[in-house]
Amino acid sequence: MSTSRMKSRSGGAARAKPGTAVVPVAAVDSLARIPSAAGGEVVRDDEVIMVTGVDYLAHGVRLEAAEIFFDAGVRPKADGPWLGEADKVAWRDAATGYECIILRDTRRGLLCGYVGVPSSHPLYRFEDDAIPADLGVEVHGGVTYARMCQDGPSPERRVRYEARRICHVLVGYHPIGEATGYRVEDSHAWWFGFACDHVADMVPGDPGHARRGAALGVAQVYRDDAYVVGEVRNLAAQLRAIADGELAPARVGPPLPPASLDPRRRS
Repeated sequence: MSTSRMKSRSGGAARAKPGTAVVPVAAVDSLARIPSAAGGEVVRDDEVIMVTGVDYLAHGVRLEAAEIFFDAGVRPKADGPWLGEADKVAWRDAATGYECIILRDTRRGLLCGYVGVPSSHPLYRFEDDAIPADLGVEVHGGVTYARMCQDGPSPERRVRYEARRICHVLVGYHPIGEATGYRVEDSHAWWFGFACDHVADMVPGDPGHARRGAALGVAQVYRDDAYVVGEVRNLAAQLRAIADGELAPARVGPPLPPASLDPRRRS
């Protein structure tokens, strides 16, 4: 693909990396979750599309996203409720100030959710199974991921790489100008996450998982982007309460599947 120039959100110009092409949002028909093309930018890198400067609509839940990725290499091939969903959405949670991500599993097509906390957080560098139960962290399937921002900052960004990385640092493609108001709080954030791959979850790319659910008589449900966004927000609120020395807030959204259904669930 040809290299072309794009206009940065701060009004200047930035050059796309070799192998990428920049096109208007309105020209990309597959971006079903982008409600408005106004002011948006799109970068293609082979089978991956990155969109910035527009909101993301997750089954009715609207996000002021920092970056949106559509990655054909990880998207489920069969028809299903995942059609039109992005494969990674990164944003800053307005209520807590924490960096947040929903990300599709590269092998099995399910969605996962992540919240990054800065080095000042009391749980910074805590392993997922070391979080004290009495802190009230309660999220879908329990926290099953706790790691440093993958590979740290990425000064030489590649869209295909960023699309699958649990970390986001806005450098390289889009110089951060005063117009964006967006700053990464801690480029070495510690990320806590969960996965929608438990026994009551539909996992698009894993027929064996469906058979295990059927054998247990469990009706499996695909956890869509809106559900995962809601769980990410709940997790961010709980982590913020811990940082502030407050009690965990009440969960928002549907009740979690019963813990008795899944022995792997940690909360």
